[in-house]
Amino acid sequence: MPNDPVPRRVTACDACYKRKIKCDRIGPQCNWCLHHGMNCTYSSDLRSKRRRQDSSSQRISLIDRIRRIDERRAEAGVMERPPEKQPIHLEQAYPLLPSPRIIHFAGWKIGNIAPQIGVPSLLPEGLRWIESRTGIVIPLPNLCHAPWEKPPLSSMSPDLDGVHDAASTPSGLPARTVLKRYLDVYASSAIHTIFPVINSSLFSQTIRAAYLLPEHNKKAHCPSSRACIFAFLALISSLDHLATRCTAPKPPPIPRDEYAMKAQALLPSLLQEPLNLDALQTALLLSILGILTGELQTATNYNSIASRFIIALGAHTMGDPCAVPESAVGGSRDKETRKHLRDLFWLCYALDKDLSLRTGQSHCLRDEDCDLQLPPGYTEKLHSRMSYSSMENAHGLLFPIDLRLSMVKSQIFTALYSHRGLQKNDAEVVRSIRELDEELELWRMSMPSKLRPKLSFAKENSEDQRVDTMYLVLTHLNYYFCVNIIHLAGSRCEAWRSTSTPAGMMDGLRLSLTLSVEASRSLLVFLHYSESLVSVGSFWTLLFYPMSAMLTIFCNLLENPRTESAASDTQLLAVTEHTTERVFLRQISRADKAAHLQAITGFISSLRDLAQQAVHQATNDTGPS
Repeated sequence: MPNDPVPRRVTACDACYKRKIKCDRIGPQCNWCLHHGMNCTYSSDLRSKRRRQDSSSQRISLIDRIRRIDERRAEAGVMERPPEKQPIHLEQAYPLLPSPRIIHFAGWKIGNIAPQIGVPSLLPEGLRWIESRTGIVIPLPNLCHAPWEKPPLSSMSPDLDGVHDAASTPSGLPARTVLKRYLDVYASSAIHTIFPVINSSLFSQTIRAAYLLPEHNKKAHCPSSRACIFAFLALISSLDHLATRCTAPKPPPIPRDEYAMKAQALLPSLLQEPLNLDALQTALLLSILGILTGELQTATNYNSIASRFIIALGAHTMGDPCAVPESAVGGSRDKETRKHLRDLFWLCYALDKDLSLRTGQSHCLRDEDCDLQLPPGYTEKLHSRMSYSSMENAHGLLFPIDLRLSMVKSQIFTALYSHRGLQKNDAEVVRSIRELDEELELWRMSMPSKLRPKLSFAKENSEDQRVDTMYLVLTHLNYYFCVNIIHLAGSRCEAWRSTSTPAGMMDGLRLSLTLSVEASRSLLVFLHYSESLVSVGSFWTLLFYPMSAMLTIFCNLLENPRTESAASDTQLLAVTEHTTERVFLRQISRADKAAHLQAITGFISSLRDLAQQAVHQATNDTGPS
């Protein structure tokens, strides 16, 4: 019948099929049956029956195995209690590493730098270069992460000894009175002007939604609200309240790491909810916390989530909310929400540009996709707010860094360190360096003379500047860091290796390298004389800046060990090691162990030892013959 299924074509006779030999099927009998005097038959019943039996037995066997495994798991669960709070080890999964960025100096490819691998990943060319300058091989510390990062949390569990939940609620949140104490700290200090994540008026709705009982809160954004409160408490408890001129009483201690982990655990629910303000605030709070605790890749991940929320909400192209009539935006409440969303955009933008230069990873918020009109009155009142005046704090925002400098940092990455920037030829790189240097100088000259970073900071002019807040310390460190990375980009030019490079081109590249090294010196000297202003708990935030400066000075010592500044530069590395140790010991977090400090100071010691060896060998080579 036409509708009958087509039977499977039999390709071997019964005798050949049983013996598993090839059947040629020539004529009425195959070759094997013909030579053995056998009838050549083709029966599909036998083999289909065997297939059914084999399949059935395999299914029964598999079911029995699964049943036995389940029984053993159940027995193990009854007999053994699973350990509590076991850390998740990433080595159980196939490890993937971020794309590295090549370190160049004076035409040499020194090594790779990546958020999880770090400087010790040297290229063969870099190893040969160091060995040629020192005469011996002194291995750098074998770190599995960058020297300015804390070890990944996957191998750590939070240290909660001595910290108890202060009157915890059934939802795991602290009592409202405890949250109120931390909100008072946030509102009465410069914290809310530097990290304007929370709007006190809008946050009251978050509190109501989070603290309602589940049966009364079925339609509210409870996961987002709870996550936002957990992340807020984790961040504020990490900051130095006194350094931000806080006038509120000191709040009770809370388990910072536990609250951070609770906020992170709620993140999958946030991503599946409709867009809401609490989800955006949670992602930003966790990103800031990652920077403060030295977990740069974690901070980058959360900031990328926040950036997508910003774009989805349209905050990146939102104009000045104050210029729009209330009737056009739905009243004063909607106007306040739009203004807060715009503040969150600028905060996310500043973090995005900072993280890109720290990690080498691309921007999430591209300048060409954003409305970069500054908040009204931002520039006029910025410099007076830098002193953390309580009167000024009530009427304006600072953000983590001057937003105009953030725009310059964005241009630096795009022009020199993005994928397209890395493809530029020598002439294009030199032109970009010159243009960026001019942009940075325009920003520097816009600062009041008393607050303006010196082109070259030295001990002699340390008394001339009025740097009296942590915000100004970070502003100066950012400036010297920008000068360093702008001019260091010239080290990857092919002109360093060419024998036919015009003299003018080489003079320009050597000048850029000199400016890069001088900016690195200024950064380290400035940090040494500003050590008393460094806030408790900000170690991981600023560690990246001296580390990048030390690498530049180290490479310069190996390249030019006979310069007059060689001895003082080597001494500067030793001074910076001691400064770093003192700043670390003032950490506010119990999670920062001595092992972290040993890894960092060990790395700096290795740089110093290699530099000293290069200077010593160069001195011997030029000695009397």
